[in-house]
Amino acid sequence: MNDFQLKNRDLYDRLLSEYKPGKTKSQGPSNIDRDDVDTIIGVRIRPILPREAEEGHVPGVCSRKDGAPIVDIHEFRQHVRRKPVLDTSSYTVDKVWGPEAPTHSLYNELVSPLVPFAWNGGIGTLFAYGQTGSGKTHTISELERMVAAELFGGKLEGDREIHFSAFELAGNTAFDLLQQRTQIKILEDAFGETQLLGIVEAQPKSASDLLSLIETSTSFRKTSPTTSNDVSSRTHAVCRLRIANPSNPSQGGEEGILFLIDLAGSEAASDISSHTAERMKETKEINGSLSTLKDCIRGRATLALATQAGNSAANLAAAKKAHVPFRHSALTKVLKHVFDPLSQRRCKMAVVACVCPSLANIAQGRTTLRYAEMLRVQAPKLGLVEYDSNLPATWDNIQTRAWIQKNSGSPPIDGALLAPHENGNQLIRLLEREFIARCQLTPDITSSRAHAFYEKLWTLHIDSRRGAKTAPSNSQTSDNKENEPEEPAPLIPFTERLRPGMFIRATRTHAGYEKKILTMLLCPEGSMLSSVSGAKVVRKVAPGKLLVWKRYICANVTPAALKGAFDVNVQKQIVVPVEDMDEEVKMEYDAATRYYFQSV
Repeated sequence: MNDFQLKNRDLYDRLLSEYKPGKTKSQGPSNIDRDDVDTIIGVRIRPILPREAEEGHVPGVCSRKDGAPIVDIHEFRQHVRRKPVLDTSSYTVDKVWGPEAPTHSLYNELVSPLVPFAWNGGIGTLFAYGQTGSGKTHTISELERMVAAELFGGKLEGDREIHFSAFELAGNTAFDLLQQRTQIKILEDAFGETQLLGIVEAQPKSASDLLSLIETSTSFRKTSPTTSNDVSSRTHAVCRLRIANPSNPSQGGEEGILFLIDLAGSEAASDISSHTAERMKETKEINGSLSTLKDCIRGRATLALATQAGNSAANLAAAKKAHVPFRHSALTKVLKHVFDPLSQRRCKMAVVACVCPSLANIAQGRTTLRYAEMLRVQAPKLGLVEYDSNLPATWDNIQTRAWIQKNSGSPPIDGALLAPHENGNQLIRLLEREFIARCQLTPDITSSRAHAFYEKLWTLHIDSRRGAKTAPSNSQTSDNKENEPEEPAPLIPFTERLRPGMFIRATRTHAGYEKKILTMLLCPEGSMLSSVSGAKVVRKVAPGKLLVWKRYICANVTPAALKGAFDVNVQKQIVVPVEDMDEEVKMEYDAATRYYFQSV
């Protein structure tokens, strides 16, 4: 509290008692049911602390007495020519908890829906933010205890494996709190998802085990005293609970993830007046990452407003131009699923904006509430498509098997053996050796053909990632016919459609040993003979009869220097009888490398 506020405290108390709330200017309606939405924003106003009460602090941030989800900020302004005035601004969110509200009320109304959502395969995210000393760490610590009790309370259906990890973010550097702050890396994989390289996961078996792990990780978190808080957190702390369903992996598709994030507090100029050079660097990193977070919130709100204006091409184009810079900091990389409009996974987010009630902190409280209100809009997932035959991430197990049956060549690979319970996303994530081994469970499927099918699937995945950045797919059909496998076309034996340029796998017998070879047909043996004078002699066939060749001149095909590539040696020719030909091999020519690659 400054001298002006202390000197005019009685006048401030009188003006505050006379204040009558009016209509608020907010970014959304307040009287709507938001239980089924993906984002819900709450504000918690902590009590005036005993130390603050001794210093004469008075509340400047208040909740409505009628229970409306509106927070009023009262600023006491000194006027030049007349008495000081009370300037009030109001902010609308989804839930508001005043100084007397218990933490379990906040958990039941805000956090509780995230737990079953993550239990059933979704991504749930809770993060608390606000200025330093506003009660974020206290709130998150209490909520973590309640989450642990619900996860192991036996009320959730089914058996799950819970894997716990914890790390902190100092600027763009991440440290594993279960490895005594060992540095780890935050990377983005080929699926566009954030991965933690080097993170250690523990598997708690009870609520007490989970709480013990949380306490251990918290003990390694970096804290320092400030003018506002004796144990101010100097980093962002992230608890990640990965929930796997080993008994029935086809249910829910993906593993569920629950993030519990305690953000470091932003600091005002008064908080950093006595900082050392090292502390100033920490503050710069904290405020820098929080600034990127605010930019992402602003971009997310812009995207939502553009798409809510309509589904026209112009509005969708404007929405995609909205910049959400989630890759600019490690914090927003971790929260990519929240901010990336092209994310293909459903997620729910709950935000606790913690606010100091004191009149001395209304500037920081106003900034906190401004971004809380901005986050309240529902940003659409432009990359979220119900089903698209060209997007493996949208396939369920039945659609995955149908795609395998249709696209794996002839004879087709058995989808039940390759993907007994995997969906499209899980099939792509299989290790290559596991994928190849499963393909070869189908009779007559060679290793080279299995490799070719693996490459075909990954080519489709890469193309779908590129296509997801242009527009949502329009391949959905009202009757969902694409979900059903098509009737296979009648097969003609390849020996009845032999032609020049066809690649054939054959078996040659030499000195009692059989050897598999790959060749390219050039022409039938004896199809064109030359006399001494150069005149061509063509083999005659009786009218109405089809000419059938028994032997073919073929070019030798050998592996090239590049992995998976083949080279055709036309100069080295061999004669292959039709009876020694085993199967046709699909090959594609790559002009860049001048090699052939097997396809299906």
